[in-house]
Amino acid sequence: MIFSYSRAQNVPKKIGVLERILISKEADRLEVKILFNILTIRHQFELTNPNRLVIDFINLEKINAASSYKVNHLGVLAIRTGMFKPNIARVVFDMAGEIPSYFIESIEGGVMVIIGVKEAPKEVPQVVTEEVKEVKIEDAICGLKVVPEKANINETISVDMSGSLHAQAMELEVFDAEGTKIDTRKLSPDSPQWKTIFDKPGQYLFKGKAFNIQGKPSENPCEAKVDINSPPVPRLECKPSEEYVKKPVAFDASGSTDSDGEVVKVEFTITDESGNVIDRFTDSEKPFAWEKSFEKEGLYTIAALATDDFGAVSEPARATVMINPKKPRKILFLVDAGALAARGGGTYIGYTALRAGIVYRIIPGKLDFALGGGGGYISNVSGWKSFYTVDALFNFHFGPIFIGAGAGGTSELRKTINYSYGELIANIGYDLFRKRNASGSIFFEGRGPTFNLSFEENYKLMLGVRLLF
Repeated sequence: MIFSYSRAQNVPKKIGVLERILISKEADRLEVKILFNILTIRHQFELTNPNRLVIDFINLEKINAASSYKVNHLGVLAIRTGMFKPNIARVVFDMAGEIPSYFIESIEGGVMVIIGVKEAPKEVPQVVTEEVKEVKIEDAICGLKVVPEKANINETISVDMSGSLHAQAMELEVFDAEGTKIDTRKLSPDSPQWKTIFDKPGQYLFKGKAFNIQGKPSENPCEAKVDINSPPVPRLECKPSEEYVKKPVAFDASGSTDSDGEVVKVEFTITDESGNVIDRFTDSEKPFAWEKSFEKEGLYTIAALATDDFGAVSEPARATVMINPKKPRKILFLVDAGALAARGGGTYIGYTALRAGIVYRIIPGKLDFALGGGGGYISNVSGWKSFYTVDALFNFHFGPIFIGAGAGGTSELRKTINYSYGELIANIGYDLFRKRNASGSIFFEGRGPTFNLSFEENYKLMLGVRLLF
């Protein structure tokens, strides 16, 4: 800190004024005279980003000099003036790059800044005719304001230390909820503000200090806290996870939670396998749920975004649902037709076989139960006649192949057997085509008596086609 004086005689208390600035340029030298009217104290320092030379004059309350001077010489772009505090006039030298060599000396009526000097010239003592009064150096008082006091992740937090008094420099430290220091910032009266964001929830503590022109730190408490809101955690259930076209599917996000508040709404979005948005729905009332029917088959993805009472939005929770074609009917009609050979009396007799019935799909595509009736038809064969049957079979499907077994009954078909009897039945077949509610097959079937009759002389073989619809 350096005292600079101006000559004054028999003058009562004056208002300190920075009167004018005079600039003189030479090839390798720049002289800047800063003139004022009373005793003052100067304090100079350098700042970076951008580079500046700053001189503060204490006890000056007014500036008559211009607020800006263009220089563009020896690395000095411009000179600016302004009242930094009510009793401190500030002069700033804006540099184009690195701060060049300089020297500041007291002159009559002010000070002179010499840019480009290699060695500091001897300073000529100034004649002081005004009584030098002790100038009190005020302690710095830290002022810290942080807004907002609560924010969401990645929202901007503004820090302002411009309320600090008698400060030449400021320092800010930031601590997380565990007390770990996560950042330190150097601020100044010229640049007292800072903006930051936090990418994790929790409480953060800001501690500030202000330093006066002697470097003494402030002693007053200077802290502020910010709470970063925890986003909600979504939960999504899809019931069922597989369904048929036009059948309702329930999406349940009622399990979504928020650790420091409550969930106020859930947004559902449905996309298809290509990522196209099919539908959206927002539920702002508990329980957060949605029921929807799909018009087309396919695999769909459902995303749920939860929003809490402070506006924080969760990461998406996802579930998938497979929509199958229209649900197949459980009961189909059956029609069989084919050629049947009946064994008896040491020979085979051919019949035309027809029958009808119903099929119940116990496990679609895997297991079904067939119940039907019909008969074998013949004309004018001595000792043989047409007959009628009833059948009950279980068919097991292995892709397009099916095999079955069951039992039935038949009426008499030979004149030597004049009564009805039971039969065991087995078949094997192959699906020629299969649709949701229709199929066509070829099959081979064998039937034989259960008791009282010789199997070798009383069985039937049939090759036929089957239609289910």
